[in-house]
Amino acid sequence: MRARFAVAALLVAVPAFSQTLPPPPPPPPAPSSTPRPRSEVAVELLDRLQGVFDRMSTSGERELADELSNLALDGRACLREGVFDREFHARYARMLRVLRLALITDTGDILADIVNRELIAFVKEVTGKTYDPAAGASEQIVLFSDAVATEFTALHAQARRLK
Repeated sequence: MRARFAVAALLVAVPAFSQTLPPPPPPPPAPSSTPRPRSEVAVELLDRLQGVFDRMSTSGERELADELSNLALDGRACLREGVFDREFHARYARMLRVLRLALITDTGDILADIVNRELIAFVKEVTGKTYDPAAGASEQIVLFSDAVATEFTALHAQARRLK
């Protein structure tokens, strides 16, 4: 009988005892993810953009266009969140546009005037050289590639200065 009484007393006491104990401490908060440096985010996007340029001769227009669209969305988000300043974003967005224009398959020459005007202006402003769409294709590819490489170099330098 004593054993029964002891068990019954214990069953009554345990809930009462547990109510008097303080609750267990909450689990430690998850380590806060410190925001990545702005320069790191900008360089990552530029590297992705460089990858698109590098694949231009081997990948399909649709695949690369989709990636450029994603990069544009990411760039606008970075501008909205203050990762990019307006100057960096303007140059970044221009690179996206120029690469997208260079990808367009325009078999009917419907967009040729627009594409050529943009490529001529881009090459001239970046390198000071004259891009002539009517000249030999291989020479113009070299001029365009040189302008893109020059602008990537400038954008990387600008990205490293973002704090």
